[in-house]
Amino acid sequence: MELSDSKVELVARKNKVVYQDGNRVVKVFNGTKPAGDVFNEALNVARIAETPIKHPHVLEVSQVADGSWALATEYVPGKTLAALMAEEGADFDALLEKFVDLQVSVQKTAAPALLSKQKEKVASMIGRVKELDPSVRYDLQMRADRMAAGKSVCHGDFNPTNVIMGEDGELYVCDWAHVTQGLPEADAAMTYILFNVEYPEKAEAYLDLYSKKADVPKQKIHYWVPVVAAAELSRNRKESEEFLKSWIDVANDYE
Repeated sequence: MELSDSKVELVARKNKVVYQDGNRVVKVFNGTKPAGDVFNEALNVARIAETPIKHPHVLEVSQVADGSWALATEYVPGKTLAALMAEEGADFDALLEKFVDLQVSVQKTAAPALLSKQKEKVASMIGRVKELDPSVRYDLQMRADRMAAGKSVCHGDFNPTNVIMGEDGELYVCDWAHVTQGLPEADAAMTYILFNVEYPEKAEAYLDLYSKKADVPKQKIHYWVPVVAAAELSRNRKESEEFLKSWIDVANDYE
């Protein structure tokens, strides 16, 4: 894959740099990213294309000059909800309502049959977190094992940076690396954790609004918070390790 000289860097992460390059967005991963993970993300997007969910479609998976892998998707003109929320004078609460309405809509979508199972993925991820006390790890794995086999589309990283308000007025969901078929309340638990990172003063407002619109008791969401926090620890993101560990016991009162 060749990138043009006019490419614009959108964001840089630990394992990737994301560019806008003309009418496409290109994620260029570093050399440690397995090719299988990149192709799996592209496959996830292809499967989401079987649903009515609006999203940028895959254009290409290939290697760049240094041998690392890149994933190109359509460029959707617009702004992320995160950018809109950060604008001076933004009506955060109105944007939050759009965000939650979209999440509920996505979760009401029947998952394509070949998407990974949330239950299996979460249990496997927790099993890799060896720094947890083995008794705590076992308890969390047992919770994951008891997870019902949900059939909803669960994005796995649903946050305002992954929602684009298009210039056409439509909302598009991007970054499908972690999508599974599973339980909406477990997916909402991940979003609740992400809000506590980026918008801590609005995290409870998100939870209240989601609970009302999805008709899901907040206790059910709290129940899954330590489970998904433990699963996230398996990604070895040192900058978030202590924060995630602080959530492992946060929902004990909701059992």
